[in-house]
Amino acid sequence: MGNIDNQINQAVITLGGTGSRLNEITMGVPKPLFKIDGLHTLERSIKVLYEQGITKFIWITNYQHEFFLKEAKQLLSCYQIKIFIHKEKVKKGEAGSLFDLVDKLDEEFIFLNGDIIFDIDIKRLHKFHNLNKSQITFVTHLTNHPEDSDCIIESPNLSINKYKFKNEKNDVKGFYLGNSGLSVLSKKAIKIIDKSFIKTNKELSLFKDIIINCHNQKLRTFSYNTSEYLKDMGTPKRLLNVKNDIKKGKVKSLSYLKRQKALFLDRDNTIIKCKNGEYILDFDQINLLTNRVKIISKIANKFDLVILITNQPQIAMGKVSWEKVIMINGEIIRLCQDHNLNIAAFYLCPHHNHMGFKEEIKELKINCFCRKPLPGMFLKASYERNIDLTKSLLIGDSWRDKEAAENLKMKFLNVNEFD
Repeated sequence: MGNIDNQINQAVITLGGTGSRLNEITMGVPKPLFKIDGLHTLERSIKVLYEQGITKFIWITNYQHEFFLKEAKQLLSCYQIKIFIHKEKVKKGEAGSLFDLVDKLDEEFIFLNGDIIFDIDIKRLHKFHNLNKSQITFVTHLTNHPEDSDCIIESPNLSINKYKFKNEKNDVKGFYLGNSGLSVLSKKAIKIIDKSFIKTNKELSLFKDIIINCHNQKLRTFSYNTSEYLKDMGTPKRLLNVKNDIKKGKVKSLSYLKRQKALFLDRDNTIIKCKNGEYILDFDQINLLTNRVKIISKIANKFDLVILITNQPQIAMGKVSWEKVIMINGEIIRLCQDHNLNIAAFYLCPHHNHMGFKEEIKELKINCFCRKPLPGMFLKASYERNIDLTKSLLIGDSWRDKEAAENLKMKFLNVNEFD
């Protein structure tokens, strides 16, 4: 994959949708060209990417192609960029035209939907992509509607453990990460993926037809979970929310290019009940401490993101799998959303240094750097998400939590004071 700091320089933007859900508002203007607070969504995308070194763009158009031809001339006069416009002869969906554009693609490129308002640290994303030797890295974020979203549950190494497609009537337990509509793709993945599915499905979705097929064909496919701002504006309600967020400055302030203030939360006996000496091993043991969660949700409004930080030694003891604990954490996050507490991510320590458990996992029986009160999980979160720990807060219930906060010069609140 080359040097981890090499620069990505190309973005492919899909612009072919009709925007029918917004027609009464946009009055025939393609939704990527509908202006919000003076700038349309397409120019906002160009601006964010251009400011981070991306100068080559491919636009995939279908509906009202002429509008985009005119807009390209305007943008070329404002930015030092190159734009190649590919007009589909027939509708190919979000991602179908990628196979027609292979000769135009760089070895690595950004792929995004044209109706997304976003501001993310592209270099940080690309570094993750290269460190993992990934062929596809798709950006995921907290979703509050998993039932009608393309969603995944991550594996411990951040590849895909489970997935569900939007509008499937699957059980949504543990699903809290939705596909954001922005990815880093390698040309190699587009070239080598088994294309037999194209014969029966002419309009292709990036998630269902590219990402999941690559995953199923054992190509290196990873989730990049971020709390940065990425929201589509494709419905009247979403458009209104995006407008308000732009006016508040929320889009830029959540980018990892800027230092973040985090609210860290312990899990057991902070937001869920857990008897001393026992462990949460399945969904039916989750008992949310609702009043505490409601109080914490108000405190969370003062912070840029909320992160769960939890010791889970039962993994090392062999009582439960790492994958199951990830799903349990996802379900806790999903349940907290019902009380307006939006937890962006979690970090867990699976280790335990005492030997002698019947089914213990010996490689996890170590003196690690991540088990609270040691600082490993906090430092990892800070590094990955550009968090200023001195401006962050930890809410917990134990001496381990308090000591961890003090060692990192974070503020600490004992959750028992909320009762």
